Amino acid sequence: MSVLTVRVSNKEKASLARRAKAAGKTTGAYVRDLINTAQFITAADLVAEMEGMMGDKSLRVKPRE
Repeated sequence: MSVLTVRVSNKEKASLARRAKAAGKTTGAYVRDLINTAQFITAADLVAEMEGMMGDKSLRVKPRE
């Protein structure tokens, strides 16, 4: 099994814990479900997904110029 490490703030961690509790799951299981719901088969799939998020300040992605 692969390991994915993601840095989140304390506020984001608390929000994730609340969402997991509401779903009746552990935080780890909830995150795995989030990851598995949108599988990316190729890099083109990932780019297509990210284009809708370009410029989103919460993701710190700069818009294309």
